[in-house]
Amino acid sequence: MLQIIRQINEGRTLLMNAGVFLCVVAMLGLANLFCRFVLHADLSYLMPWLLGGAVLYVFGPPLVLWLFTGRSSDR
Repeated sequence: MLQIIRQINEGRTLLMNAGVFLCVVAMLGLANLFCRFVLHADLSYLMPWLLGGAVLYVFGPPLVLWLFTGRSSDR
């Protein structure tokens, strides 16, 4: 199980994961603006779920690795 979580994390450090999360938040914001002003669809009800999924995907594997191995990445 830990090998699968290591593959999901791909050796990223916590700082790299924070950068990935900021990029995901920026892309979700741009997608929300596009949907609101170009497609005239309000997706604000979906944004908390998408952000929660991004948090779990980006910060979940390093947290599990840190809890079970003492390190959040292979580096």
